[in-house]
Amino acid sequence: MTGRVNLQDLAAGGVFVAIGLFFALGAWFDLRIGSALSMGPGYFPLLLGGVLTALGGAIALKALIATRVPFGATSWRGLTMTIVAIVFFAATVRGLGLAPSLFIATMTAAGASGQVNLRLAALLGAALTFLCVAIFIWGLGLRYATIGPWLGGQ
Repeated sequence: MTGRVNLQDLAAGGVFVAIGLFFALGAWFDLRIGSALSMGPGYFPLLLGGVLTALGGAIALKALIATRVPFGATSWRGLTMTIVAIVFFAATVRGLGLAPSLFIATMTAAGASGQVNLRLAALLGAALTFLCVAIFIWGLGLRYATIGPWLGGQ
């Protein structure tokens, strides 16, 4: 090590490794893994957790040989709006349904950036909502309510 450490990449790599290990170890100890020909419910989380851990390790390793970059200021607005959007979606997806919950959560998350105006956020929300409904409900046939019982849906 040359004494120059990129703290941003080191922190990002550490977060990736922690999240990857959380999911990989959770799948390993709590779910049946199976094999590539007969995948169990833990196969995919274990695989993705392993990939995320490896990517995090590579990012952290790169941070040890890269030019030092100061950590910088934290965007509290961005962090708060992103967490609020995730919690809102998780709390309302069953009651409001996939489409309204996803649209509102996307609009909220778009507010994390000071560069996105209301029109662009609404366009992004509509596009993401349409794609998710098309992929998960129509394409994959998952049984999520598009419009939930709180709004008079199924």
